[in-house]
Amino acid sequence: MILCLAAFVLVSCEKAYIEEDGDKEEATTGGTEDNGGWYNDNDEYYDSEFKTGDRVDVETFRTQPIYVQVWVEGYIVGAATGAHGKTRYEFGPGFTFDTAILLGGSPDADSEDEVISVCLTTCSESRRDTLNLVRHPENKGKRVAVFGVQETYLKLPGIRHIDALEFPAG
Repeated sequence: MILCLAAFVLVSCEKAYIEEDGDKEEATTGGTEDNGGWYNDNDEYYDSEFKTGDRVDVETFRTQPIYVQVWVEGYIVGAATGAHGKTRYEFGPGFTFDTAILLGGSPDADSEDEVISVCLTTCSESRRDTLNLVRHPENKGKRVAVFGVQETYLKLPGIRHIDALEFPAG
């Protein structure tokens, strides 16, 4: 019994991290507040002009490194999928992909160079149902804001996990 208990305790232990002199200090601006900067695996520090909760347009999201959660506001212009290891994008009517949407900076964006991808498979069923163009083709051209972290998704800058969404007025 004691042997089993000892084996359980030893197997469930994690390696402890002991901070050494010279470890990185917390990233700050003006010495008071974290500005979204971070260290990569090579101990290189990256600063970010963006703060969590900032609102950016599609072009800014596509072209700027953003290391915090932001609102990206754009227009639903298409659908996408990565099913069967093949990435495909749809910009015209007759949408068949309900797993991702494409957001553009204008309602008539129609190429991969103008859009970001937003995953619908990792969000709630209600969000997926609300946004996908298969069930709601009338969403094409609608303005939407999604809240999440910048990642590459379906070979485009995008958001893999929608943490919030809204349809801005106007």
